[in-house]
Amino acid sequence: MCDLTDPRILETYTAMVEDQPTNWLILGYNDTRDVISLYSKGTEGLDEFRNHLSDEVLYGFVRVEDRFILITWVSDKVSGVRRARALVHSRSVASTLKLHNAQITASTLNDLSDNNIRNRLKLGDGNQLSSRRSSASLSQKRSFRRQSTQSSVPPTSPIVATDPVPAAAMVDQSIQDDEFVEANETFVTPPVSNSSDRFAEEQQQLDTTVNEYLEEEEKQRKLLLQQQEEEAERKRIEEQEKQAAAAAEKEAKRIAKEEATAKRLEEERLLKEKIEAERLIEEKKMLQLRLLEAEKNKDVVLSGYVSVQPCTSPFWRRRYFTIKGKSLAFYSDELNPNPVAVLDLNNVQRLSNVNIDAETFVPNAFVLETQQNGAYQLFADNRKERDTILTALQTVI
Repeated sequence: MCDLTDPRILETYTAMVEDQPTNWLILGYNDTRDVISLYSKGTEGLDEFRNHLSDEVLYGFVRVEDRFILITWVSDKVSGVRRARALVHSRSVASTLKLHNAQITASTLNDLSDNNIRNRLKLGDGNQLSSRRSSASLSQKRSFRRQSTQSSVPPTSPIVATDPVPAAAMVDQSIQDDEFVEANETFVTPPVSNSSDRFAEEQQQLDTTVNEYLEEEEKQRKLLLQQQEEEAERKRIEEQEKQAAAAAEKEAKRIAKEEATAKRLEEERLLKEKIEAERLIEEKKMLQLRLLEAEKNKDVVLSGYVSVQPCTSPFWRRRYFTIKGKSLAFYSDELNPNPVAVLDLNNVQRLSNVNIDAETFVPNAFVLETQQNGAYQLFADNRKERDTILTALQTVI
């Protein structure tokens, strides 16, 4: 298939068949594979036409007197594949430039000599040939006008000549009209010589070249299809890589956000712990000052409730306690003036947190051990109360 949609082709062709000054045109590919466009045109006939030929595939259409010849120009320097493509595309060119009386495939200027062209067009000297050419030209123009207007209305009545026409002239015109045949889809290269053997050999070579061209076209089609599939696969892989990269980027952003959040929370936690530690230190200092003042005045340093388990009992008892002077007294409640037990803090051997591996694990617990009374485990209601009791005992001890 080829593209012959260049509007200049039909314009120039129409001018030629309507006897305007333009009498030749040349079509070519213009560095394309299958787009055929108008290269040049002129009014000086075959000589000017031949001067515009070059070493490539061209298609010419020339008017010589009142007849038209379609020329497929294939230079000797053209490859076999392009030569075959030209022969195939020449069928489409012939279908577009229909009003031609002869076709020729040429590769040298000798093939396009005046004598050779005139012989192909059956042009010669004499009034008889001139009369035939005039009749043929009139028949061609009528045919072209019918095709151009695409009229489907038949004439209502036959045209009757007013002057008698000799029978010989009518027969001669009929013969000349039969000589013109429009191009059809079947392209056959006319033989250069009268030798049937040479024509058969050329036809065989032409068939071989066309087959090679068709095979090459099929290879090109498969190669193009393969390239399209590879391109589609490449795009699919690129799309997958883009999606994977986008997912990885999204995951990286999520992890970075989580890490930033965790870092911020950790910083906030450390800041809170620092503030809390500073507050506890400050409270401990204030408590120590208050406890020292109470001890100096022989007052109760600290009092409150705590759970107690002496080493002599497996049970925990909730007791009210007071720290006064160097003594720690336990009461059944704060209204009972008689203590259940009194520990001498001058003889403390151990004051520390509970060893969870060897001793009973109780939250906010600590151990107080003296020489006379043995070990006591105590635990407060919360961490703050535990720290306050430990601070008071450390201050007194």
